[in-house]
Amino acid sequence: MLTDDRSPLPDRRKVLQWMAAVSAGSLCCAPPSLLAADSDFVPQPGEFPDRPGNYLAGELVTIDAINRRGSLRLDGDFNDDRYDKAQPHNFALLPYGMIYYHGAPAELRDIPLGTHLHGSFYLPPEGEERTVPPTKGPPQYGSKYNHAILLEDDFSFFQRRGWAWRVVEINRGNSSRMKVAATGNSAGVDFEKEHSFWIDDATRAWKGRELLDWEAITADQVVQLNLTWSPEWRNRQFRASDVWIDEESRAVATERQRRIHVHYQKHHWLAGWVDHVEHLGGSRGIVTITLFGGVDSSLLEEVKSKKAHGNAVAAAEVTLRTYWQDHDHKGGSIVELRTLDKPPAGSSGIQIRWQTGELLDGFRPGRIVRLRCHDWPNVKLPPEERLR
Repeated sequence: MLTDDRSPLPDRRKVLQWMAAVSAGSLCCAPPSLLAADSDFVPQPGEFPDRPGNYLAGELVTIDAINRRGSLRLDGDFNDDRYDKAQPHNFALLPYGMIYYHGAPAELRDIPLGTHLHGSFYLPPEGEERTVPPTKGPPQYGSKYNHAILLEDDFSFFQRRGWAWRVVEINRGNSSRMKVAATGNSAGVDFEKEHSFWIDDATRAWKGRELLDWEAITADQVVQLNLTWSPEWRNRQFRASDVWIDEESRAVATERQRRIHVHYQKHHWLAGWVDHVEHLGGSRGIVTITLFGGVDSSLLEEVKSKKAHGNAVAAAEVTLRTYWQDHDHKGGSIVELRTLDKPPAGSSGIQIRWQTGELLDGFRPGRIVRLRCHDWPNVKLPPEERLR
């Protein structure tokens, strides 16, 4: 089974000091180069980034799920003018951009509007400068980093760093607050350990498989939570939208999202890009493909275990949309499968050599493709999801 290949998020602007400080915590398998400071690195076609992106966090306010784009209301910084005049930060996901929700891989369509997200962003790749519309409003309140390699909700962000929150006290009343203290391995992490979040009747409390009213939250519980907008957003204050008050509820949330993800991937196929093409004569050839990260390990294990069976590969675009016409995907078989020990951020660590009887124009090096195992659904997607 592959290890988690998500990169740590470096602290660029110290947006939300306590969140940004946590983001500096490294993963056990993260390449050392990903622990460096931010940069104006421009991603190159056919190459995974070898340095960190720039940390931005905010509330998800719009999405174009099909084209993997959206916008964030960036976290407040105590500047009333910024809160009043700044426009949402538009972004696009890189083709290998990864999303996590409730601790499991996800698509933008899985994340409700209003969810607070943490992200790692780069400058636009060459040729993609106009993909994301420039943010309107005062330029000093915008960010030039608009192509994301990673987006994740608070649940995923804190859980994968080994952090949880112990409820210190609940202040009930017209302006109810939940005071929490960070718990976990704080080695190398320096940030305020106590915070207060708004809670109200819209806050969902999860225990086991049950949805309860927020009154079920009590002192000394160790919880994970998701945050959303509050009237004091400008002052870095948030409302808790969801609170998972026991380990079972967290496991249930993760498994539910994992199943949604697996279902989606089996119908849309696994994305990757072409590294190399070997021409065998005529229209035959062998295509070397690296599969992208951010997918459940069970899907990658299926690719490994079923490599001897026939597979199909479809031509796709940077949005991961495919044409889904008979002449835009071809059958073939995997003749070799390699596993990388320390894959770069964005890579699954799985590289295959796939032989087909007919090479397509979309199988050129650097182009995006999607791989189907022989027994996954082969259906025509709705027209709005297809390219023409």
